[in-house]
Amino acid sequence: GLPCLPVMFGYPQRNWQDSNAQNGLPAISLSVDDLLKGLQNGYQLTTRGKFQEAVDKFRHILLCVPLLAVDSAAESEINTLIRTCSEYIIGISMELTRKNLPRTSIGDQIRSAEMACYFTHCRLQPAHLTLTLRTALNFLFRMKNFKTAADMARRLLDLAPAADVAEQTRKILRACEKEMKDAHPLNYNPKNPFTICPATYVPIYQGSKVVKDPLSGASYVPSMQGKLCRVTMATEIGKDCYGL
Repeated sequence: GLPCLPVMFGYPQRNWQDSNAQNGLPAISLSVDDLLKGLQNGYQLTTRGKFQEAVDKFRHILLCVPLLAVDSAAESEINTLIRTCSEYIIGISMELTRKNLPRTSIGDQIRSAEMACYFTHCRLQPAHLTLTLRTALNFLFRMKNFKTAADMARRLLDLAPAADVAEQTRKILRACEKEMKDAHPLNYNPKNPFTICPATYVPIYQGSKVVKDPLSGASYVPSMQGKLCRVTMATEIGKDCYGL
């Protein structure tokens, strides 16, 4: 620079080789690979039982997605990343809430069982899905909801768990098959596809009215229109937005 000249600004551009004053594009410090590495870190935190840290990691990934610049070929990968992070945030947050619920009355136990069942329908890695199925299976068996417990046991065996887990699950399944009925009715129908409302933790069955978050894609009951998304904690439910 020279004395007495005003301050001159220069901005990093990702198309610096052919950019000009009209077509310059800002440099992006994030890449898809960065977010995929973060996703693996989130998986590891989940495996270690650090659930709140895992939720924070998955949410950070979600909030970084709007800062990416990708071509159409990468859109499918990004959409899968968004869906995965959303599913983990909803599932883990629901589990953290369930663990803090009182269990003094049968109504409390029924609600806890329902939430444990819902968690098994989140799209998780097989190792994590195995844990959710075991939790729901044991809870249902203790409540004498043998019919629903048998369904959980079969789903768990379909994942080909470790030999000791499989053996224990088969024992529970045999016991359930002797009395295929539920002692307590649940707001849970595994045969009817559903999504989980992240605000109320109730199932939204196929064909029901929903409002969606523009970033996470999470489905909410209609009364949540215009409110803060519980998944991203940054976006408005039902807002129309452009982008992925």
